[in-house]
Amino acid sequence: LLKANVRLNEMASSNNAGNNEELTPSVEETLLNESGSIARVKSFSWIWFINKERIHDIDPVQCGKWMFFFSPFKTALMDDIVGTAVLDGVVVEAKYSNPETLIAAGSKQGVCCFYLNGNDRKGHKRVLSYMLENGLIRKTKTGKLYNISFKYDAETYAGKYKGSGFSGKIKLADFVDLETGEFI
Repeated sequence: LLKANVRLNEMASSNNAGNNEELTPSVEETLLNESGSIARVKSFSWIWFINKERIHDIDPVQCGKWMFFFSPFKTALMDDIVGTAVLDGVVVEAKYSNPETLIAAGSKQGVCCFYLNGNDRKGHKRVLSYMLENGLIRKTKTGKLYNISFKYDAETYAGKYKGSGFSGKIKLADFVDLETGEFI
């Protein structure tokens, strides 16, 4: 639980990254189950879902995410999709861009992240299966799945992004046939 509280504090302190420094970091936490172990945490920038009892499963060195991008104007199901992933044990932690903030800033795209350890092969399959079942992986015009990448948090912190030539080492094609969508 201590690690979960530290993580919640990090959420609040990172709340204003890149925004007006006069804003005071704040979070709004809602417990989602009877034991209080699963919470929805809303901040200025993000809406997080976290399993406080299992947060210790995330290794800070191995931690990374599978992502998908969405329109801030089409977010009716985001809480359901992201929250269900944590409630059902697909992941321990997930977040998505706060649509209110995106719209206010004029952004046309938000991001959702499903967190797990990079060395957790079963976890990758679980997350990718969930993403495929929910239509969260885009397809090309020919119907082939895009070969999305898993991204380690260390790569994000180092400023490595697709536009700067970044290409993840772990790819969808390592697990799934991109033509058929079937697991290899």
